[in-house]
Amino acid sequence: MNNIRRMLDRGLEIVGGTLLAMMVVVVCWQVISRYVMGAPSIWTEELLRFSLVWLSMLGMAYVCGKQEHISLTLLLNKAPDHLRAWWMLVLQLTFALFSLYILIIGGLKIAGISMLQVSPVLQIPMGQVYYALPVSGLLIIIYSILNITATVKNLRGVPHSAAPSLEENHD
Repeated sequence: MNNIRRMLDRGLEIVGGTLLAMMVVVVCWQVISRYVMGAPSIWTEELLRFSLVWLSMLGMAYVCGKQEHISLTLLLNKAPDHLRAWWMLVLQLTFALFSLYILIIGGLKIAGISMLQVSPVLQIPMGQVYYALPVSGLLIIIYSILNITATVKNLRGVPHSAAPSLEENHD
């Protein structure tokens, strides 16, 4: 399980970093082409918008895997460890169910419906942009399974070093 988590983390870090670097280069090109050459590039805005969609969705999966998402922990921090562990299980199950129904099922429907619609400038099927939803949903489910496994091992008293600790506070 540790190897799976490390591979997923590393893969998302590489893809996210590459997307971010590519976005910086494209923004720089847009500024140069507009203000230096006097002829703004028309494809940059659309590429940046689609890249931001993918970066955001993959970033959401990465943050859920690291358990660094926004959560209300005011009462949870005052609760005993075993209640925190149970809350983490409920939270991970909620993420998995949301990902299954909204991101995967809904995302596949919207991607399928919009596959015949092409973007105005880049001429790519809009379904390819919307595939960010089911891809991130699948990653969140995988991370949720890994996090649930780690939490159950912690409840049983089995050390599991790769999982984020229940003691960590991510406010």
